[in-house]
Amino acid sequence: MRIKDVMTKNPVTVDSDTYVLDAQKIMKENNIRRLPVVDKGKLVGIVTQHDLLAASPSPATSLSIHELNYLLSKMKVKEVMHKNPLTFTPDTPFEEALKVGQERKIGSFPVVDKGKLVGIATESDIVRFLTRALGVREEGSRITIEGLGASLGELEKMIQIVNQHDTIILSMISLPRPEKKDWMVVLRLKTSTPDPIVKDLKKAGFNVTYSAWFRCETGSA
Repeated sequence: MRIKDVMTKNPVTVDSDTYVLDAQKIMKENNIRRLPVVDKGKLVGIVTQHDLLAASPSPATSLSIHELNYLLSKMKVKEVMHKNPLTFTPDTPFEEALKVGQERKIGSFPVVDKGKLVGIATESDIVRFLTRALGVREEGSRITIEGLGASLGELEKMIQIVNQHDTIILSMISLPRPEKKDWMVVLRLKTSTPDPIVKDLKKAGFNVTYSAWFRCETGSA
């Protein structure tokens, strides 16, 4: 999976001479919290909702409301934006972007191809992608299995049991548990009756610790 599969294409942008008040209005109208700043086709910065709010004078200021409004009306994006932001190419692996974002505490990734801004990936894009990838909007069942080893044979055996019940696997997550030196696997299956599958998994020696049917509209399980 690459960043181009997650990003919002052709994002809303502003130029560096855009007034702060206008940028705030654009964010509100488009229900977004970040704006790439582009001058003459080149990405020169990024401005966030927090940046714009921080640009406002402190409530403790002695300036009058008219003076405050005047100052804000003259302030431009280039005075508050983050210059030369970290960027990724469309083919950057999704996992790499997440890792770098976590390490540097960055919540958005402008995507540049051959010097041109082609998209932006934000927390909302990532959550939307994970929601789709994990199948959480699909009705079905969740089965949690703990105590798995690192052997691929165990996973293969588990999948074979599910396939015997002619059930679609919506998603499968494997999580290492270093403290217990084993793995936990969470299966999401397109079935409203997980009990027969759970029975066969337990019969095969798997430690099933949780199973339930869930409805996508309630967000249960």
